[in-house]
Amino acid sequence: MINCWKSRFDMMTPGNTRIILRYTGEKMKSVRNANDVLSKHLTGACPDGVLDVIGISHAPVVRALPTELDEVVIRQQFTDIVFELETGEILHLEFQSSREATLYRFLAYDVALAERFGRKIRTIVMYTGDVHSGPDTLDIGSAKYHVENVFLNRLDGDGAIDTVKRHLEFGDWTEQDRIRLAFAFHMHFEKRTRDEAFNEVLELTRKIPDTFEQNYVTALIMGLSGRNLTDAQKQLLKETMRMTDVVREIEQEALEKGEYLKAVQVAQKMFRKGASVEDVVEITGLSKQEAEQIRSNLN
Repeated sequence: MINCWKSRFDMMTPGNTRIILRYTGEKMKSVRNANDVLSKHLTGACPDGVLDVIGISHAPVVRALPTELDEVVIRQQFTDIVFELETGEILHLEFQSSREATLYRFLAYDVALAERFGRKIRTIVMYTGDVHSGPDTLDIGSAKYHVENVFLNRLDGDGAIDTVKRHLEFGDWTEQDRIRLAFAFHMHFEKRTRDEAFNEVLELTRKIPDTFEQNYVTALIMGLSGRNLTDAQKQLLKETMRMTDVVREIEQEALEKGEYLKAVQVAQKMFRKGASVEDVVEITGLSKQEAEQIRSNLN
């Protein structure tokens, strides 16, 4: 049996990590800075071996890394999740709800990651929904690019829920159970409908004995499965999550990020009409450096 979090700001321990994810609730849809907020709170989410339950082996996570890359930030292209591993490699996770036709986009991300961190990149594409196949190799002649594909719909959702239920009954909650509940909604079910599976996951989450652990698991479910849930299901998850200070931070970050994106769009329109950097800075409130970067990216 593991020790659950006793505060929201536990110290980092060897083998633990800060996990980052996108919160997709009604007021926080597609918020990138929410990743940074949650990474401050969701410590210890993926110690070594925990990700094995969703098909990712030999990935001892050390810490989460920034997902905004300077080369593509103005175009608003981002990776999903980036971890530093104990091996020194960078683990790049991408979540796909539709089959990726080519791998050029991921290759561009990985080149930027390799240039930024100076490390080898290991990329895993996590397919959700009804996707059963996807490309894993891209040969561009001078280089061959390879990713690992994980199809979550091949995993046993019934077994995952039954395992968590058994562990909770006997007081044997583990880090693996955290991941099982977080990803259960994307797995394959034979004995349950998806609605039944959601209700059981929610019930099991409420039975987690430690309040903070319960909040983290709920946040993981919302972040990883939010776009696949109905509005009613999202509301039930929100009611379960008592981590109100984290929610407030995410909402504030969402507002700030939204204002910045609006300023970028206005600046782009102004530059296309021949405005000067000084005019853009005065109208948008952006810094001179930000304005100059936006203008250079338009050329």
